[in-house]
Amino acid sequence: MHGRACIVFALCLPPTQPGAFANPQVIGQLQAGVWTSVGGPGTSTREYPLTELGRQRYESFRLDQDPSLQCIPPGMPRGFSPRSPMDFAFHGNTLTIRYETMDVVRIIAMDGDPPPPYAPHTPNGRSVGHWDGDTLVIDTTHLSAGEVNRNGIPKSERMTIRETYDVEERDGAMVVLIRMTLTDPENFTEPATQTEMFEYRPDWELLPFECNVTEY
Repeated sequence: MHGRACIVFALCLPPTQPGAFANPQVIGQLQAGVWTSVGGPGTSTREYPLTELGRQRYESFRLDQDPSLQCIPPGMPRGFSPRSPMDFAFHGNTLTIRYETMDVVRIIAMDGDPPPPYAPHTPNGRSVGHWDGDTLVIDTTHLSAGEVNRNGIPKSERMTIRETYDVEERDGAMVVLIRMTLTDPENFTEPATQTEMFEYRPDWELLPFECNVTEY
């Protein structure tokens, strides 16, 4: 191929650093454009395996405490919304994922180095990615406490998130299957996993999110 790789969607990428990414074809598929949800089983509020402390926190949550009502991005894992279009961009050893809802931007370090234990906790946490064959794997730690969803399922600073992304073709369409597993020993008796499917939409683009403060 003489130093360049031409892949699906007629997208050509410059060669990457040796060992930087496992599969240039999958990278090209992911960052070829916008992806939109085509559904998945997800996880309903009643399916989260809450500890006694987690249930107490859930039952004491008031809906008017939802930060999104004040146009404050709620952070991960809620920042990943099945209703939100998203796109991917790989630059060097960094992956950027953008979500249309709340204009959320995530930065994933693809160098495989975990963040130091003393790193501050933030709404989106610290994310490190790697490739397992053709599967993109993202591990997130250092999350700040908050809620998993708008109904008040709690998350603690001990929560960790593992996401896997698999690109495949189904019924003539390119889709990415996303599995997200939440582990939180304070609030969950066991890990909670949800699965969503997104479809490649070459005719779409992400639009600025217009948020209006809501009085509850």
